[in-house]
Amino acid sequence: MRTIAHISDLHFGRVDDRVVEALVDDLNAFAPDLVIISGDFTQRAKKREFCDAKAFVGRLQAPWFAVPGNHDISFHHLFQRFFDPWRRYRRYIHREVEPVFEDDEIFVIGINTARRVALEFDWSHGRISEDQIVRTARRLARVPDHKFKIVVGHHPFLPPPYAPDTRVVGRSDEAMRMFERHGVRLALAGHLHRGYLRVVEPAAVDPRRAAPRAAGDAPLVVVQTASATSTRLRDEPNAYQRIQIEDGKPMIRARVWTGTGFDDAITVDPDTTQQLRAMA
Repeated sequence: MRTIAHISDLHFGRVDDRVVEALVDDLNAFAPDLVIISGDFTQRAKKREFCDAKAFVGRLQAPWFAVPGNHDISFHHLFQRFFDPWRRYRRYIHREVEPVFEDDEIFVIGINTARRVALEFDWSHGRISEDQIVRTARRLARVPDHKFKIVVGHHPFLPPPYAPDTRVVGRSDEAMRMFERHGVRLALAGHLHRGYLRVVEPAAVDPRRAAPRAAGDAPLVVVQTASATSTRLRDEPNAYQRIQIEDGKPMIRARVWTGTGFDDAITVDPDTTQQLRAMA
Protein backbone atom coordinates (compact mmCIF):
# COMPACT_ATOMS: atom_id res chain seq x y z
CA MET A 1 0.00 0.00 0.00
CA ARG A 2 1.14 3.53 -0.75
CA THR A 3 -0.23 6.86 0.47
CA ILE A 4 0.10 10.10 -1.48
CA ALA A 5 -0.84 13.70 -0.78
CA HIS A 6 -1.63 15.70 -3.92
CA ILE A 7 -1.37 19.47 -3.54
CA SER A 8 -1.28 22.20 -6.17
CA ASP A 9 -1.34 25.93 -6.87
CA LEU A 10 0.37 27.16 -3.73
CA HIS A 11 0.92 30.64 -5.21
CA PHE A 12 3.35 31.98 -2.63
CA GLY A 13 2.99 35.75 -2.84
CA ARG A 14 -0.79 35.36 -2.60
CA VAL A 15 -1.31 32.91 0.25
CA ASP A 16 -3.25 32.76 3.48
CA ASP A 17 -0.60 32.18 6.15
CA ARG A 18 -3.08 30.37 8.40
CA VAL A 19 -3.79 27.90 5.61
CA VAL A 20 -0.09 27.38 4.94
CA GLU A 21 0.59 26.53 8.59
CA ALA A 22 -2.42 24.22 8.79
CA LEU A 23 -1.41 22.48 5.57
CA VAL A 24 2.10 21.77 6.82
CA ASP A 25 0.68 20.38 10.06
CA ASP A 26 -1.92 18.27 8.24
CA LEU A 27 0.57 16.83 5.77
CA ASN A 28 3.09 15.97 8.47
CA ALA A 29 0.39 14.36 10.61
CA PHE A 30 -0.74 12.31 7.60
CA ALA A 31 2.87 11.21 6.91
CA PRO A 32 2.30 10.06 3.32
CA ASP A 33 4.84 8.06 1.37
CA LEU A 34 5.02 10.93 -1.14
CA VAL A 35 3.73 14.50 -1.50
CA ILE A 36 3.00 15.39 -5.14
CA ILE A 37 2.91 19.11 -6.00
CA SER A 38 1.44 19.86 -9.43
CA GLY A 39 2.83 23.32 -10.08
CA ASP A 40 2.39 27.04 -9.45
CA PHE A 41 4.61 27.36 -6.41
CA THR A 42 4.65 31.15 -6.86
CA GLN A 43 2.39 33.98 -7.94
CA ARG A 44 4.88 36.03 -10.00
CA ALA A 45 8.03 33.88 -9.96
CA LYS A 46 9.81 36.42 -7.74
CA LYS A 47 12.83 35.44 -5.66
CA ARG A 48 11.04 36.09 -2.38
CA GLU A 49 8.14 33.88 -3.47
CA PHE A 50 10.48 31.07 -4.47
CA CYS A 51 12.29 31.42 -1.13
CA ASP A 52 8.97 31.05 0.68
CA ALA A 53 8.08 28.03 -1.45
CA LYS A 54 11.47 26.47 -0.73
CA ALA A 55 10.95 27.03 2.99
CA PHE A 56 7.53 25.36 2.73
CA VAL A 57 8.76 22.16 1.08
CA GLY A 58 11.68 22.15 3.50
CA ARG A 59 9.22 21.76 6.36
CA LEU A 60 7.59 18.68 4.85
CA GLN A 61 8.67 15.49 6.57
CA ALA A 62 7.69 13.25 3.65
CA PRO A 63 9.60 13.08 0.36
CA TRP A 64 8.06 15.28 -2.31
CA PHE A 65 7.75 15.35 -6.08
CA ALA A 66 6.93 18.40 -8.18
CA VAL A 67 6.42 19.89 -11.62
CA PRO A 68 6.34 23.64 -12.36
CA GLY A 69 3.33 25.68 -13.41
CA ASN A 70 2.83 28.68 -15.67
CA HIS A 71 3.14 31.07 -12.71
CA ASP A 72 6.64 29.74 -12.03
CA ILE A 73 7.98 31.53 -15.13
CA SER A 74 8.94 35.18 -14.63
CA PHE A 75 6.37 37.74 -15.76
CA HIS A 76 8.76 40.65 -15.35
CA HIS A 77 12.20 39.57 -16.56
CA LEU A 78 11.54 38.92 -20.24
CA PHE A 79 15.13 37.93 -21.08
CA GLN A 80 14.96 35.25 -18.40
CA ARG A 81 11.49 34.18 -19.52
CA PHE A 82 12.54 33.60 -23.12
CA PHE A 83 16.08 32.29 -22.68
CA ASP A 84 16.19 30.62 -19.23
CA PRO A 85 12.59 30.31 -18.00
CA TRP A 86 13.25 27.69 -15.33
CA ARG A 87 16.37 29.23 -13.77
CA ARG A 88 14.69 30.21 -10.49
CA TYR A 89 12.60 27.08 -10.33
CA ARG A 90 15.72 24.93 -10.75
CA ARG A 91 17.61 26.99 -8.18
CA TYR A 92 14.98 27.09 -5.44
CA ILE A 93 12.68 24.08 -6.04
CA HIS A 94 14.26 21.28 -8.07
CA ARG A 95 16.77 20.92 -10.85
CA GLU A 96 14.41 18.69 -12.86
CA VAL A 97 11.21 20.07 -14.43
CA GLU A 98 10.14 16.57 -15.54
CA PRO A 99 11.25 14.36 -12.65
CA VAL A 100 10.67 10.66 -12.06
CA PHE A 101 9.98 8.88 -8.77
CA GLU A 102 10.00 5.12 -8.46
CA ASP A 103 9.89 2.58 -5.68
CA ASP A 104 8.87 -1.07 -5.54
CA GLU A 105 5.13 -0.28 -5.90
CA ILE A 106 4.62 3.00 -7.77
CA PHE A 107 6.12 4.93 -10.69
CA VAL A 108 5.50 8.68 -10.97
CA ILE A 109 6.52 10.79 -13.96
CA GLY A 110 6.15 14.54 -14.47
CA ILE A 111 5.29 16.38 -17.68
CA ASN A 112 6.09 20.08 -17.82
CA THR A 113 2.99 21.59 -19.45
CA ALA A 114 3.87 25.26 -18.89
CA ARG A 115 5.18 27.33 -21.81
CA ARG A 116 7.35 30.44 -21.97
CA VAL A 117 5.40 31.79 -24.96
CA ALA A 118 2.35 30.89 -27.06
CA LEU A 119 0.86 31.98 -30.36
CA GLU A 120 -2.00 33.75 -28.61
CA PHE A 121 -2.51 36.62 -26.19
CA ASP A 122 -2.94 34.44 -23.10
CA TRP A 123 0.30 32.59 -22.35
CA SER A 124 -1.06 30.86 -19.26
CA HIS A 125 -2.47 27.93 -21.20
CA GLY A 126 -0.43 24.75 -21.25
CA ARG A 127 0.65 22.34 -23.93
CA ILE A 128 2.28 18.95 -24.33
CA SER A 129 4.65 18.59 -27.27
CA GLU A 130 4.91 15.56 -29.53
CA ASP A 131 8.43 15.06 -28.20
CA GLN A 132 7.13 14.98 -24.63
CA ILE A 133 4.53 12.38 -25.57
CA VAL A 134 7.16 10.16 -27.22
CA ARG A 135 9.64 10.62 -24.37
CA THR A 136 7.04 9.88 -21.69
CA ALA A 137 5.81 6.82 -23.59
CA ARG A 138 9.35 5.43 -23.74
CA ARG A 139 9.81 5.90 -20.02
CA LEU A 140 6.45 4.31 -19.21
CA ALA A 141 7.18 1.35 -21.50
CA ARG A 142 10.18 0.43 -19.35
CA VAL A 143 8.18 0.28 -16.13
CA PRO A 144 7.26 -3.22 -14.88
CA ASP A 145 3.57 -4.02 -15.28
CA HIS A 146 3.01 -4.59 -11.56
CA LYS A 147 3.83 -0.98 -10.65
CA PHE A 148 1.06 1.61 -10.26
CA LYS A 149 1.77 4.36 -12.82
CA ILE A 150 1.04 8.03 -12.16
CA VAL A 151 1.50 11.02 -14.49
CA VAL A 152 1.65 14.57 -13.09
CA GLY A 153 1.20 17.82 -15.01
CA HIS A 154 0.08 21.31 -14.11
CA HIS A 155 -2.66 21.95 -16.68
CA PRO A 156 -5.81 19.79 -16.73
CA PHE A 157 -5.96 16.70 -18.93
CA LEU A 158 -9.78 16.61 -18.98
CA PRO A 159 -12.37 19.34 -18.29
CA PRO A 160 -14.74 19.26 -15.32
CA PRO A 161 -17.81 17.10 -16.02
CA TYR A 162 -20.00 20.14 -15.24
CA ALA A 163 -18.07 22.45 -17.60
CA PRO A 164 -17.11 20.42 -20.68
CA ASP A 165 -15.96 23.48 -22.65
CA THR A 166 -13.19 24.29 -20.16
CA ARG A 167 -9.85 24.55 -21.91
CA VAL A 168 -7.44 21.71 -21.21
CA VAL A 169 -3.78 21.18 -21.99
CA GLY A 170 -2.88 21.13 -25.67
CA ARG A 171 -2.61 17.64 -27.20
CA SER A 172 -4.53 16.20 -24.27
CA ASP A 173 -6.27 13.66 -26.52
CA GLU A 174 -2.96 12.23 -27.74
CA ALA A 175 -1.53 12.24 -24.26
CA MET A 176 -4.55 10.51 -22.74
CA ARG A 177 -4.48 7.77 -25.36
CA MET A 178 -0.80 7.24 -24.66
CA PHE A 179 -1.44 7.10 -20.90
CA GLU A 180 -4.16 4.51 -21.40
CA ARG A 181 -2.03 2.39 -23.74
CA HIS A 182 0.81 2.29 -21.23
CA GLY A 183 -1.32 1.42 -18.21
CA VAL A 184 -1.29 4.77 -16.39
CA ARG A 185 -3.78 4.66 -13.51
CA LEU A 186 -3.73 8.27 -12.25
CA ALA A 187 -3.24 11.58 -14.06
CA LEU A 188 -2.91 14.42 -11.54
CA ALA A 189 -3.04 18.17 -12.26
CA GLY A 190 -4.16 21.57 -10.99
CA HIS A 191 -4.28 25.05 -12.59
CA LEU A 192 -8.06 25.52 -12.46
CA HIS A 193 -8.23 25.87 -8.65
CA ARG A 194 -11.10 23.39 -8.75
CA GLY A 195 -11.23 19.80 -7.59
CA TYR A 196 -12.91 17.02 -9.54
CA LEU A 197 -12.45 13.43 -10.64
CA ARG A 198 -13.15 11.70 -13.93
CA VAL A 199 -12.86 7.98 -14.62
CA VAL A 200 -11.79 7.09 -18.14
CA GLU A 201 -13.49 4.01 -19.52
CA PRO A 202 -10.85 1.55 -20.74
CA ALA A 203 -10.38 1.78 -24.49
CA ALA A 204 -11.28 -1.05 -26.82
CA VAL A 205 -8.51 -3.52 -27.67
CA ASP A 206 -5.81 -1.50 -29.41
CA PRO A 207 -2.89 -3.16 -31.23
CA ARG A 208 -0.70 -0.20 -30.24
CA ARG A 209 -1.27 -0.87 -26.55
CA ALA A 210 2.06 -1.51 -24.80
CA ALA A 211 0.60 -4.01 -22.33
CA PRO A 212 -3.01 -5.11 -22.95
CA ARG A 213 -5.10 -5.02 -19.79
CA ALA A 214 -7.38 -7.81 -18.73
CA ALA A 215 -11.06 -7.20 -18.12
CA GLY A 216 -11.63 -5.80 -14.67
CA ASP A 217 -8.30 -4.01 -14.46
CA ALA A 218 -8.41 -0.55 -12.90
CA PRO A 219 -9.15 2.30 -15.34
CA LEU A 220 -7.31 5.56 -15.79
CA VAL A 221 -8.54 8.17 -13.28
CA VAL A 222 -8.01 11.89 -13.91
CA VAL A 223 -7.79 13.84 -10.65
CA GLN A 224 -7.82 17.63 -10.32
CA THR A 225 -7.25 19.41 -7.04
CA ALA A 226 -8.15 22.89 -5.85
CA SER A 227 -5.59 25.46 -4.74
CA ALA A 228 -3.96 24.34 -1.52
CA THR A 229 -3.04 27.73 -0.04
CA SER A 230 -3.78 30.61 -2.41
CA THR A 231 -6.24 33.43 -1.72
CA ARG A 232 -7.08 33.35 -5.44
CA LEU A 233 -10.06 31.04 -5.01
CA ARG A 234 -12.55 30.08 -7.73
CA ASP A 235 -15.77 29.19 -5.95
CA GLU A 236 -14.05 26.46 -3.92
CA PRO A 237 -12.18 26.56 -0.60
CA ASN A 238 -8.54 25.62 -0.30
CA ALA A 239 -8.14 21.86 -0.43
CA TYR A 240 -5.85 18.97 -1.25
CA GLN A 241 -6.24 15.23 -1.74
CA ARG A 242 -5.12 12.17 0.11
CA ILE A 243 -4.73 9.14 -2.14
CA GLN A 244 -4.37 5.58 -0.90
CA ILE A 245 -3.23 2.98 -3.40
CA GLU A 246 -3.83 -0.63 -2.48
CA ASP A 247 -4.10 -3.72 -4.67
CA GLY A 248 -3.73 -1.58 -7.78
CA LYS A 249 -6.67 0.71 -6.95
CA PRO A 250 -6.75 4.30 -5.68
CA MET A 251 -9.01 5.67 -2.96
CA ILE A 252 -9.19 9.46 -3.07
CA ARG A 253 -10.15 11.64 -0.12
CA ALA A 254 -10.50 15.41 -0.31
CA ARG A 255 -9.21 17.46 2.62
CA VAL A 256 -10.85 20.89 2.72
CA TRP A 257 -10.00 24.06 4.63
CA THR A 258 -12.80 24.75 7.12
CA GLY A 259 -11.57 28.08 8.45
CA THR A 260 -9.69 26.53 11.35
CA GLY A 261 -8.00 23.52 9.76
CA PHE A 262 -8.26 20.83 7.10
CA ASP A 263 -10.96 18.18 7.39
CA ASP A 264 -12.34 15.34 5.27
CA ALA A 265 -14.89 16.31 2.65
CA ILE A 266 -15.52 13.14 0.69
CA THR A 267 -13.86 9.84 -0.08
CA VAL A 268 -14.19 8.53 -3.62
CA ASP A 269 -13.71 4.97 -4.81
CA PRO A 270 -13.39 5.31 -8.61
CA ASP A 271 -14.91 1.85 -9.08
CA THR A 272 -18.25 3.19 -7.83
CA THR A 273 -18.34 6.34 -9.97
CA GLN A 274 -19.95 6.62 -13.35
CA GLN A 275 -17.32 5.92 -15.95
CA LEU A 276 -17.01 8.58 -18.61
CA ARG A 277 -15.93 7.70 -22.13
CA ALA A 278 -13.18 10.26 -22.50
CA MET A 279 -11.39 8.97 -25.58
CA ALA A 280 -13.37 9.15 -28.80
